Amino acid sequence: MEKQVLFEKKGYKGYIILNRPEKLNSLTMDMYREIGLILDQIENDPEIRVVIMKGNGRCFSAGYDLSQEAPNPDFDAFEDRRETELSNANRWKIWRSNKPFIAQVNKYCLGGACELILPCDFILGDDELVIGEPEIQFGTYPGLLMIPWVCGLRQAKELLLLGSKITGKKAAEIGLISRSYPADKLEEEVEKLADELIRIPQNAIALQKRGINRAFDIMGIRQACESWEDLTMLYHFTETEETRKFNEIVDAEGVKAALAWREKYFSE
Repeated sequence: MEKQVLFEKKGYKGYIILNRPEKLNSLTMDMYREIGLILDQIENDPEIRVVIMKGNGRCFSAGYDLSQEAPNPDFDAFEDRRETELSNANRWKIWRSNKPFIAQVNKYCLGGACELILPCDFILGDDELVIGEPEIQFGTYPGLLMIPWVCGLRQAKELLLLGSKITGKKAAEIGLISRSYPADKLEEEVEKLADELIRIPQNAIALQKRGINRAFDIMGIRQACESWEDLTMLYHFTETEETRKFNEIVDAEGVKAALAWREKYFSE
């Protein structure tokens, strides 16, 4: 069975590649575990001077694989919390790494995929990229509440309270990603940026990155995100009849059918 996450090393560059193209690289807990092991390998390899995270196939990632959340009468909210902690532990590894990380995001970058790239140092997307955290539309929550720190109060509420999805061009304008390019230029621009970072003394990059991120640590970014992890436990005890029905349709017929049901339900 082919690995769901690939690691490649080319010269001074390390590549983390999401590898479920038939499922639009939708994320699973097994993938998060694989990513964690790769991140440890990268951090201990002095030859790697820059890391590029990308998706195999036609998109970066459509988000967390909802089919992994089949109905479970023995659902354990604390186990769900542990999975959130595991996922976020990998994201904080990127934040704390001495190496610069570039996320190359094309076509789709939604939900958990958006949260995965937020700690990266550079996020480059294509102009027509669809990016956002639509979890609230499913009656659930983002695992890593970093968008308010990245985009500011007003943009965070547009994105998170509505579950809005925006283009790569718009995302660059509001600071959600670093830059956007035409789709056929994206990979070229990512490689150019990586080559530029390789030529900069690595001890300088490591110290500069640590200094920038530590300023946000001092302001409370880590504590705020971990406090949010605690608060999300309440979601498991506040399910409404509408949310329950929506999730039943997701499980039985898929997301599109559930969204169509919701539109009809609230228009009557």
